[in-house]
Amino acid sequence: MTPVSTAYLKQSSPHTGKATPSAALPVCGALLGVLLPLLVYWLLPEIGVTTLAESLGIKRVILLCGALIGGVIYWHYLKFVLSRPQLPMAFILLAWPLVAFFNAGLLSIGLNIHLRPLLILSLALPSLWISIQHGKMLLRTVPWLKYYLLFFGWLVLYFVFFNANAVDPRLSGGEEAMSEGSVSMVQLTAYFYCLMGISISATAILKAHNYKSLFDTLNKGLLWVSSLEALVTIIGYPFGMFNQMLDGFTRAIGIFTHPNPFAHHMGILMVYLLGLFCYYQGERKLRMPVWLLFGGIVVNFVAFLLGLSKTALGVFGLCAGIVFLMNLAVPAVRKSFIQILLGLVILFPLGLFAFDALTGQSFFSLIESRIDQTQSLTWRTMIWQDLMAGVNPMNIWFGHGFTAANDTVFHLTFNDAKNAQPLMMVHNAYIALVYDLGIPGYLMFAAALSIIINAIRNWIKAVRPALRTEHSIMLGLTVYFLIVCGFDEMSYMFDAPLLFWTLATLLYCVNLREQQEQQSQALGALPIKSKVTRQSLLEYLQ
Repeated sequence: MTPVSTAYLKQSSPHTGKATPSAALPVCGALLGVLLPLLVYWLLPEIGVTTLAESLGIKRVILLCGALIGGVIYWHYLKFVLSRPQLPMAFILLAWPLVAFFNAGLLSIGLNIHLRPLLILSLALPSLWISIQHGKMLLRTVPWLKYYLLFFGWLVLYFVFFNANAVDPRLSGGEEAMSEGSVSMVQLTAYFYCLMGISISATAILKAHNYKSLFDTLNKGLLWVSSLEALVTIIGYPFGMFNQMLDGFTRAIGIFTHPNPFAHHMGILMVYLLGLFCYYQGERKLRMPVWLLFGGIVVNFVAFLLGLSKTALGVFGLCAGIVFLMNLAVPAVRKSFIQILLGLVILFPLGLFAFDALTGQSFFSLIESRIDQTQSLTWRTMIWQDLMAGVNPMNIWFGHGFTAANDTVFHLTFNDAKNAQPLMMVHNAYIALVYDLGIPGYLMFAAALSIIINAIRNWIKAVRPALRTEHSIMLGLTVYFLIVCGFDEMSYMFDAPLLFWTLATLLYCVNLREQQEQQSQALGALPIKSKVTRQSLLEYLQ
């Protein structure tokens, strides 16, 4: 476990005695906004200055006043958020899919709220500010942050100097590199928010007064929000809502726009929820209502089945096995083994019964039919072969340019009769990153491997068996991420990667705080003159 200086973990109130902005500033800004038009249109003409009033015009004055008032309000918003990193973390975990859903709904009726600049102002800027402010603490604490930073720095260099400027013509915004249709902008901002997910979740937990309460509150909120989203999907499914016909199968899409992002979002979420089921055992059971935890898992599992993704279901089964087996080393989980097994026995048939009732078809027969449908995989492997043919010893180190793989796939499928329209997605992060950025693009996978290494090592070295659960969940999440990266746009697209990086870092930092808390209690309980060793700490903690 990476040591963290106690100076970094010393908690302070959001109001630490430093000079804070006066509460009267917004009022002053509003009054100034009202008085400025009077000054321009009444006072200045009275004293003979008319050219200023004529040159400005009423629209420009209103815009000037609005910008002034908005600037004051935004400045106060920043001051409020910068001392509360848990707010942007909560937005990432709870509100991100909902905001994207409503934005897509507005776009469908012709109303573009320009979500990207709004998110930059409201989320990206304060998150970046917080990350820079606590940069030393984050680099010392989160082992994989340095690898992801190197990857993102390399990506930014390519974005600026070696950019293929792939553009999806089906998206609005024209052909400009900074438009809504720019695949380069989509990927850059997606990778950036994954970086912010790492830094903001770590800062929120490391700086929290009561990290356990914050963690429990986030988990309860996630269970409520995800359960409501799942219920909407389940209720709407029989009526042709929140689903889509794809490859001859009706598959749930939830509040997303395609079955695949929905399936992988639910896959990541289900691995995490299963881990929470193991986490809230023993002495932690009182921190989470059993009905909320079990009910949330059941409802989300039914919605997950409706996604009918063979990749997501298969990888989830593997990761669920990893999480469950690793938690058998936790005494509280072993004691509850019969209850957990009974819960699984109830959960799986209940989910299958609900699926059959909603779809009118057998889940296993549909999955068998989905497995027999290999056209999608066949097409993908053909595209991958074409891309890999363009990778040689000359360009494997520096690639072809940012989003060059997307541009190549578009041209390969432009006149392909098998596809209704040209495609922009590579569906394989390993090929896409080496094709675009060269070998250094694999620094992102180095960050993921760092999570695996630290999860295994700290699972073995945990000061208490109960502290192994977080690392088992981290391992399950990372295995899911790395496998799906070989079949879909898991490295950046949609919110599943953001969810993965945020949850993995959140679990790591919660475990770090808890381990340090246990070690501090052990040191305080040992005799003053006793020689403090790892063995003595373990004997006390056992």
